[in-house]
Amino acid sequence: MRLIYYLFVLAFLFVACEKEEDQTSVSNFSEDYGEGLYIVTDQGISFYNDTLVVDRIFNLVNKMPVYNPNSIKFNGTKAYIIADNSILTANVFTFENKEQIFGFNNAVDLDFVSNNRLFVVDKGDSKVKVVDLETLDVTDVIEAGDSTKPCFIVSNSYRSYIMNGGGDPSEIKDSTIIAIDYKDNLIELADFIGNLIVGTNPNSAVLSGNLKILCQGVYDSVDISNNIEASFYNVNPNNISINFHEQLSNIYNADNLVANSANTDLYFTANGGIYRMPNNASQTNLILSIESDVLFIQEEQYVTGNSSLAWSDMLYINDAVNNPNIIYKYNINTSSYTDTIVVQGNVRDIKSY
Repeated sequence: MRLIYYLFVLAFLFVACEKEEDQTSVSNFSEDYGEGLYIVTDQGISFYNDTLVVDRIFNLVNKMPVYNPNSIKFNGTKAYIIADNSILTANVFTFENKEQIFGFNNAVDLDFVSNNRLFVVDKGDSKVKVVDLETLDVTDVIEAGDSTKPCFIVSNSYRSYIMNGGGDPSEIKDSTIIAIDYKDNLIELADFIGNLIVGTNPNSAVLSGNLKILCQGVYDSVDISNNIEASFYNVNPNNISINFHEQLSNIYNADNLVANSANTDLYFTANGGIYRMPNNASQTNLILSIESDVLFIQEEQYVTGNSSLAWSDMLYINDAVNNPNIIYKYNINTSSYTDTIVVQGNVRDIKSY
């Protein structure tokens, strides 16, 4: 009798283990991604790692579409995708969907702050919304100003700066940035501490020592009398005061400010192509005559003409007008294109992991 009992227990354990193994194998996702470029298009997320392009990886892995994706950022081993007024998260290595965060009207940018929180820029509501990443709830809301249309956020170790970019029509303009303290030593904050008036429609910024702000200006192709030149502002991030500013002569519709790895030169898109200027904005030069509305930069190793290895900042640029599904890779050191990346859909954002 005791033998029968033991045999029954062993059989039960065997079946239970087998079921558990089956369930585990069903839920396994291949680690096909990770280090590389993630390209957001209107059709999904494409992955590029110098040798191949895999399109619509979120759809492919999760057997479900991602609707209207706009941008992507990374925190730890998670990708955060702004899509269709929500934020989707995915494991970077498998791209398995982990969570979905709701509560937005028109989310356009986000940043990770202390105490496991997100600051989400909601252009539709003209607010910055604070998300608890454990509960996935919006726990606080900071007003950016009535109809200011915030569009971009950048943060240092204790404070976030939000660009109020204004609206699309030329008559809906804004000229303010706001600052929000999110940490005081170990104390969790989300305190609006003030705003600053800069140029017309600030839309992107770089934090490297000082806060360097690009203002779009206004570009009206129908009535050029409405046009306002782009401008550049250098701001002290501690007391939020202007150090100096420059009008960017005959440059309109500027956007997507990025810095090189040495933080000596700045690059941006504008009507006419890609421009470069030094940190003090003393001069601005057109370096590429390609109409682009997405710009990404990172330092990479490459093979020189004599087969030795060198490092250079590489610009990744979309061709917004003629081929919106194509990205060109441009080596700044050699002033030459080194690669062409073709993806499904119109390019909206590029980030690396």
